[in-house]
Amino acid sequence: MVISCLQAGVIIKGTWQRKNATSISLYRINHGRLEEVSSCKLGPDQRFGFYFEPAAAAIYVIGNSKPGYTDKYNFYLKPQDELSIAINDSSYVLEKASPENREMERWHNFIRPIEWKGAYFNVAKSTYVDFFPNLESKAAEAQRFEAKKTGNKQFDSFFNAYRRIDLTFYASLFLSTPRTAHPETAQLTDFYRQLHVADYTANTDLIRFPYGASLLEMLTRLEFRLAGNMRPDIATSLEHIKNDTLKGEIVLVYAKRLRSYPGYKELDEQDGKYILTDDQQARYKDEIARIAKLVIKPGTPAIDFRYPDQNGKQTALSDFKGKVVLVDVWATWCGPCKAELPYLKKLEEEMHEKDVVFMSVSVDVEKDHQKWKDFIVNQDLKGVQLFASGWTDITKFYEIKGIPRFMVFNKKGEIVNTNAPRPSTSELKLLLEEELRK
Repeated sequence: MVISCLQAGVIIKGTWQRKNATSISLYRINHGRLEEVSSCKLGPDQRFGFYFEPAAAAIYVIGNSKPGYTDKYNFYLKPQDELSIAINDSSYVLEKASPENREMERWHNFIRPIEWKGAYFNVAKSTYVDFFPNLESKAAEAQRFEAKKTGNKQFDSFFNAYRRIDLTFYASLFLSTPRTAHPETAQLTDFYRQLHVADYTANTDLIRFPYGASLLEMLTRLEFRLAGNMRPDIATSLEHIKNDTLKGEIVLVYAKRLRSYPGYKELDEQDGKYILTDDQQARYKDEIARIAKLVIKPGTPAIDFRYPDQNGKQTALSDFKGKVVLVDVWATWCGPCKAELPYLKKLEEEMHEKDVVFMSVSVDVEKDHQKWKDFIVNQDLKGVQLFASGWTDITKFYEIKGIPRFMVFNKKGEIVNTNAPRPSTSELKLLLEEELRK
């Protein structure tokens, strides 16, 4: 029995010649996500190794133990395989490998320029100006890429799909990572315009691949962008996706964004039916638990704060006891904050006759005081506008580390939610309406 067990195992040996890791991990693919199988500390000679018994032939990922898409490499492993690799400064070299992994290496070397610019954005410093021509050229070459027969029909069929997904992933990742310049929708090339979620979601194949779940979300956003829509909404997202299990993955994406129990209830009632697999159900329960912890001591009295408005009048949160108060902590330099303003204005208009106070607290520093006042006038901002002179009391009281941050307080001056949904989601209005009914 022991001999049979050993014969079924996979042996991996390697050296990590970069100075950016202390441990190396082996990952399997679970619903399009990387799931760690094992981790190995690098020795003094930078060597690592794994022995494991795969349930079936599949893609596995070897790389550093940090989150993210960089410094991770894909290999096709089946029972009895032996893999020996050397990770160098820019890529990897196979020292001992199966015919399947020789093909994986050949494709990796081919796609490397796209991977480098798409994933290693902090180092590559690429923008669409140089990337788009590179992508179109590689996409054309990929059509002519001749895969060598490995003698493994299962792999050869899989490898055709893998190459398509791999190229699409790094092209999509490029649009989703920070750059010094970003293209307008009209500047997107033919490669992007030919990507449609429906073409990737007829079955569950997408989540057999590394980062398949991330690619599903990126393709959904791209579909909205090409259609000229401001932001994705879940109903339209689900319409584009053909497979119910993949719809469940998108429901989980939206579940991660929830900041209130009413928002969860609405999502669950409308789309909870797509949470189908055991893995999805476990992750869904984790999100419910997270939502339950978001509200810092709900029902306890709010910690009061007081700041001047644009006319210099001192105004406190406690001045509005008897009304529901929505607080927006923001700054004029904050892009995501400004992106929420059209939705905040619309929400104010929809609720202007109700007992809701819209209070915006700017954490701009003192030297930008006039800039803040001008911004209020130029953008025709309504509601209560207060100036906090930087990251002062309000950010300390409510543990605010990033903005925008929205908070809701009830008519009694008690905390409802100090990490509330953003106005760009339907959740926030649901939360305010629920408080008004109390």
